[in-house]
This record gives sequence, C-alpha cells and structure tokens, in this order.
Amino acid sequence: MWFQKYVVSLCPQTKHCMGKLELVIESENVSIYSPKYDGETMTEFEKFMSNNGALPHPQLKKDFDEIIARVKKMLDDCGARENLFRLEGRNIKALPLIIEHRRGRGVGTVRLYCIRISDKLLILGNGGIKKVDRFEDDPVLLGIVNQLRDIEHQIFVETRKAHSDYEDYQTVKTIIETITI
Repeated sequence: MWFQKYVVSLCPQTKHCMGKLELVIESENVSIYSPKYDGETMTEFEKFMSNNGALPHPQLKKDFDEIIARVKKMLDDCGARENLFRLEGRNIKALPLIIEHRRGRGVGTVRLYCIRISDKLLILGNGGIKKVDRFEDDPVLLGIVNQLRDIEHQIFVETRKAHSDYEDYQTVKTIIETITI
C-alpha cells in the first residue's frame, strides 16, 4: 500500500505499553500519527485500510478513495487544513468531508475518524461503514470516537502542563511521541 513506505515505529522497545501514538506518515506539510495498542500488530489507521480497502459496493469504494485522496493531498500539498474535515465535536473530525446525496440509503458511507491537532499534526484513528444518521447510534463507531476523545484529552492536558498550546508544533509533537495511551 502507498503508505507503507512512510511507516516508522516509535514504540518497538516498549511493546508492553498500553499503547502509543505511532508516526505512520510524514511529509514537510504534516506529521500523521495513529494509535497502536499493546499486543496489536497494526495501527488503527492500518486496520482501517485493511478492513475497508476492498469494499465491493461502488459508493463505499468511492468514499474510501476520497478519504485516501484527502490524506495524500494533506501530505503533498496543504497539511491538515480545517476545511478538509467533517466536524464531529471539538478536535474530533471525520473524512471524507462531503458525501453526495444518495438514493441507496441502506448502503451507508465510509468514515475515517481522526484528531486534527493543527495544520501540521494529525492523528488518524479507525473508522468504518456508517449506516446510521449519527455515529453515536453505532456502538462500534462511537467506541472509535470515544477512544480518540480520550487521546485528545490526554494531549490537551499534557500540552497545558507544558504551558503550551496546539500551535507549538515541536512541543505537541514531542508530547504525541511520548505519551502512553
């Protein structure tokens, strides 16, 4: 897959941790991390790619392709700009931004949930097919979003302890690379 050449492991010597945020893709425009939990072989983003990369329905395939195109755009062109994401509550976002009106309501849409820290820092979680109006009505998607909310809260608390804010790229990057989730 296109992202594998960018994979960098930040937690190989700490395999007994509850989890870490692992750098999965980095360019001059954005550093993208994903949670990797103790005992897991893949990050949450890699699980999303594996579970959704070969969806048979054309609408779902189109959603997945749009998500990947957005991530590539962030890497190559513009970073994690706010206008590229669906708002899901504070810093929790979703991709893709726009889903055209669909006739086949039972098919659903594909969503990738993430934490947008700044234009230069993004944490990609997991996602899946959303067949309900609100992600809160799907226990799997709600669990993914709640995990990301917990991680974002940890980063927020550590950033405050460092007397900094999310615009301080180097401080927040260091926090992301060192916290245990």
